[in-house]
Amino acid sequence: MHGKIMRGTGMHDRSMHSTRVHKTGRRRFLQTVGGTAAVLAAPAVIRSARAAPPFFKLYMMIPNNQPARMIWGTLAAQQMSKLGIDVISSYVDFPTIASRRTKGSGKTHPEGGWDSYLERYYYSSITPLPNSLFRSSLVPPNGPNFYYVSDPVLDKTMDDYASAIDPAVRLAAIHAFEKRWYDTEPMTILFYPEDAIAVNPKLTGFNGTTFNPVFFPQPENWAIAGAGDNATAAFASWPPPSSLIPMYTIGYHESNIFGPIYNQLLEYESWETKKLVPGLAESVTSSADGKHHVIKLRSGVTWHSGEPFTAVDVKFTWDVIMNKAYASAVQGNALAAFGSTDAYKVTGPLEITVDLPSYSILFREQILSSVAIMPEHAYKDIKPEAMRGHVASTWLGSYTVKTSEGKNYTAHGGIGTGPWIPAGYDPSRKAYKYTRNEKYWKPMSGNVKTFYVVNINGTDAVLSALKSGDIDAHDPMYDIGSLLSTIDASWGKVARYDSYKWQHICYNLRHPVFGTGVETPLGKQDPSRAFDAAAYIRKAISYAMPREQIVQEIAAGLGHPGTVAMPWSAPEYDHEMLKPIPLDMDQARVWMTKAGYRY
Repeated sequence: MHGKIMRGTGMHDRSMHSTRVHKTGRRRFLQTVGGTAAVLAAPAVIRSARAAPPFFKLYMMIPNNQPARMIWGTLAAQQMSKLGIDVISSYVDFPTIASRRTKGSGKTHPEGGWDSYLERYYYSSITPLPNSLFRSSLVPPNGPNFYYVSDPVLDKTMDDYASAIDPAVRLAAIHAFEKRWYDTEPMTILFYPEDAIAVNPKLTGFNGTTFNPVFFPQPENWAIAGAGDNATAAFASWPPPSSLIPMYTIGYHESNIFGPIYNQLLEYESWETKKLVPGLAESVTSSADGKHHVIKLRSGVTWHSGEPFTAVDVKFTWDVIMNKAYASAVQGNALAAFGSTDAYKVTGPLEITVDLPSYSILFREQILSSVAIMPEHAYKDIKPEAMRGHVASTWLGSYTVKTSEGKNYTAHGGIGTGPWIPAGYDPSRKAYKYTRNEKYWKPMSGNVKTFYVVNINGTDAVLSALKSGDIDAHDPMYDIGSLLSTIDASWGKVARYDSYKWQHICYNLRHPVFGTGVETPLGKQDPSRAFDAAAYIRKAISYAMPREQIVQEIAAGLGHPGTVAMPWSAPEYDHEMLKPIPLDMDQARVWMTKAGYRY
């Protein structure tokens, strides 16, 4: 993370006003906040400077894969410096961030952990499930609470939400979660982005968005005009995957690749309706108290190997996820829903019965609708320590699977029940290849028979690939909003969608200053107020963020200013309570003063 050092510009607070930026334009704004596009694209360390001695030091990692995010990350660091925080920011790749955040130790950046970083995030379901991401019990390696959110009040609101069968009670609980978040701001939600995606004008049937893990490219429904009955299509996805075994990841750049291979028990009808419909489960019958469930599975479904799909596969999938030896990313949530593996049992070749210890919203909204079912016959002999590096995960090479009929099947990647069969990874092209599963259990309307997911780095590069005909669509990570005016209708058709995500500044909430607050002046003076002191600092940072400016001038107007970790267009978002947080440097310094700092 070494690189060129640049010092802050020392701008006055008023220079951050959006009217100033509107006049100068995005290019001028980029230069104002600390460098040209060429400089931002290179590895760098930015040291924010101020005349007075800093109150404390904060290391911020800014992912280097989105120029716009690099710009607003630089701006955020400079705004923090005006509060008396010595911010040391570095542009790094996301694997570097992931390696630090997933250790589960809670150590600070100088100790090999992390202090703060920028991220785009979402819930792994259409129904918001904050308890699946922020509950204090879900810290790594067996949970996705990378931030160490640990607030008994938040835990109670999430538990109340997860356990409420009555919709009114559930809505009240999620609003209580939003209120507590709004008051303490465990993370600084900058804005809710809107996705802009450009596709081949000849392409129809594109679902419009990717949303881990329930939406992904669905090329079985793609039709390319004039391509005949044997069309080839390609989809661009930016970061390379860390694993293509579904239980190991909550990243949609990975579900872009493994999604077309597998199925869930329940699936979403479309991005527009967001309605759950039968998938591998033909029906789910539930008791009034939400604890007893009988799942009838679809008959006639086969794995790519030709092996029949049965209830044994569902039990195997859940057993593996629940087994801590596999360190599944959804293990913590599965444990929260099931309690133990005793909660479910096979009660017929195509039936599995579940008796939950108590009702949990996680069961239907994540376990049934987000968890991809894996093949028992193909994966049962892969040891936990070998699973991540297996061909089923890497798609490098091949392996042989024996079916119950004694036949051998050669696989070149994962084995699923889905509409696409992996044909391996081509390192020279950075492309994952698929062939259409002509025995798929669901009708397919498109004319695409061969499909590729290609790793392309860079917004300019992905639009060049679309223009030249090398790809037909791309995922939202490319942030093409500022380049929409450069896209000609002859080679690119643009669609805009609510992303159901948020862009935020994450904090290590075990950090002794802005996490636990024990090293703040107030926390030292009165240890019982340490939690409050840390929240005051985060509130100060929040008031220092020019959200409206970021949306309008850096994100090209694609989005809404952020408040809490809840999709802006979700029915659960309380628009009446969650008023926009203004840029107010005076108020920001008031909050720093409440934490014990003196200007």
